[in-house]
Amino acid sequence: MRLHEGQSKTLKPEEFQQVIDHTIKTSRFPIRDCAILQVSYRCGLRAMEIAGLKLNDILDKNGQIKETVTPRKKTTKGHRGGIAFFTHPEVREALSKYLVQIRSSKATEYQNVFISKKLTPFSPSSMSRLFTTIYNRAGFNGCTSHAGRKSLCVNLNKQNVSTYNIQQIMRHASITTTVDHYLKVDEDTLATILENA
Repeated sequence: MRLHEGQSKTLKPEEFQQVIDHTIKTSRFPIRDCAILQVSYRCGLRAMEIAGLKLNDILDKNGQIKETVTPRKKTTKGHRGGIAFFTHPEVREALSKYLVQIRSSKATEYQNVFISKKLTPFSPSSMSRLFTTIYNRAGFNGCTSHAGRKSLCVNLNKQNVSTYNIQQIMRHASITTTVDHYLKVDEDTLATILENA
């Protein structure tokens, strides 16, 4: 059964690190796969947006990774576009490592950031399958390509980031989508709030 956006299981930071560690040890393409995971988990991009990223989308004229990236409208849900933030140090480190050590050596006509073993871009469906494979192999069944995106939302909520700011980060057209499909009452967070009130 295919899970829709917002229905995937989520990963706590320590669980995500377990996925990263497992990927480093077991993946045939660990540097690429870790970069993909970081963009999903820390920037909140969907699989189709990650698959559609081009080099000039994420690199400035000096070849440096941009802090704000505008996903191509044709790859975004509802063709709405929006801005994604590539500011997290682990995202920038993982992408830099991939671009320098791996992507720069790939002789291909395609300008996509992430290239498959066949030297062709990922399709949205093949990128989704890659996420599921990585999570399953790491022992996190039920996590899909939406796991990173949903986890970002849940983790921001636990940090008491405002729902409005979460909506902007997630690039949801309606705040109702953010609340109904991504946020839930977290009893641990509520307990902590009252403990420190």
